[in-house]
Amino acid sequence: MDKQVDTLVISFKFPPTIDTSGIVAAKRIIKNNSIVDVLHNMDEDDTSLNFKGLDELINERLTTNIKGSCNTIKNMTKFTNQGMKLIGDKEYENIYSRTWCMANNFLAMEYKFNNPDVCWTAEFSDPILIDIHGEKRITPIENEEFINRVNLNIDKFNDINATNFNHIKNEANIYYLAELLTFIFSDKLIFTNENQRKVMLEHHSEEICEMVMNKSTISHHPTLDSEYYHLVETNPDLNDDEINIAYFGNFYYTKRHFEAIFFAFDSLNHKYKDKIKFHLFLNKSKYFDRLIEELEIKENIIIKEPIDYFEFLNSTSKYDILLINDTITEGCFSVNPYLPSKFSDYKGSGSDIWAIYEQNSTLSTMDFKYKSSMTSYKQSRDVLVDILNEYGYSDEDCSFSDNYYEQRITQLNKIIDEQNTKIKRQKKTIKKLKKLNKKIMKSKSWKITKPLRKGISLFKK
Repeated sequence: MDKQVDTLVISFKFPPTIDTSGIVAAKRIIKNNSIVDVLHNMDEDDTSLNFKGLDELINERLTTNIKGSCNTIKNMTKFTNQGMKLIGDKEYENIYSRTWCMANNFLAMEYKFNNPDVCWTAEFSDPILIDIHGEKRITPIENEEFINRVNLNIDKFNDINATNFNHIKNEANIYYLAELLTFIFSDKLIFTNENQRKVMLEHHSEEICEMVMNKSTISHHPTLDSEYYHLVETNPDLNDDEINIAYFGNFYYTKRHFEAIFFAFDSLNHKYKDKIKFHLFLNKSKYFDRLIEELEIKENIIIKEPIDYFEFLNSTSKYDILLINDTITEGCFSVNPYLPSKFSDYKGSGSDIWAIYEQNSTLSTMDFKYKSSMTSYKQSRDVLVDILNEYGYSDEDCSFSDNYYEQRITQLNKIIDEQNTKIKRQKKTIKKLKKLNKKIMKSKSWKITKPLRKGISLFKK
């Protein structure tokens, strides 16, 4: 098309690069159904996502070429500088940026500084300052020119809006600034859930909080129309006489797991127990293999390789029930700030959903066909029996093995101890090797053979 449009979408990660945040940005474009320009990085190592229906809504792609993480200060600076050059004299009425990556917000802010009348909408996917373990991310930025430019714009903002925001200092934390400066200079803010906004605002002043509340909205990840679930047809080869439950995603042993479900299922004594099959699309995990290898139901748990995005969408419509689980945050946050992005994809599938929730999370407040707490062995048992009954496989004599959960917790602790022991051994080996290497580097023989090694190196070239 290559014409002037009024909206620029800034997303370092963007299709054809496979990335959750980039996919959400693409879905926002499709749901808005308007022509935009997109400024993104072209990652040649990961360009396999053919996001159908997207190109028709993109007037022009402005692409940077940056290797490595999008959240290092070096690469954020590169993205901002290259991005501003690519934009050149183009004038937009609206710009949209979405974190993660932080680089998106800093480029959007730079454009806002140069074009004060533009309407900047910034969306946060997760808290930036605080990581998944509840710890502060800290990387100081030492750039006086950047700090001075930001402070000049803070002064302008204070004059226009009768606010009293303080200057930022050199060596300020870049993660803190990615939140603070976006809160100040954006015109509209989007959070994916109320808990996320609450947790993020806990680390900012009352004046900032009031401003954010006035210009922010809550918007869950967008759900694509039904046609997108049939762009690619899949054939999972399922048995219609079985109850097929699917999970799509990653397995994080300490933060997202299935212990309550699997232990409840394993302890179930039911004549139709084998009618339930779990199909888990996830990357292989040694922890996961160890978790299920001694379960009686291990034959009912089928591990499958992750699949492409549109295959995934189609597959969600082929299974009877879809599993979704919260990230475990107890002890890390006042409330769970995360909403799994796959909820929006599951929502459009037409299949029933089984939500495994953490207490007081956003997921826990939603209506699902099946729900159980991730810490409740009993609720998982009840859901399994309900599922069998609703699919016509009732057993009035069904029961659960006594003391099963306690036995499995002991087994689980054993697995953890085994893995920790392996890690300790590896650390000791690494320490010994480093010590040996240091000793060799200081030895006379190493110094004497330096000319020889140098000659061999030249010969190889």
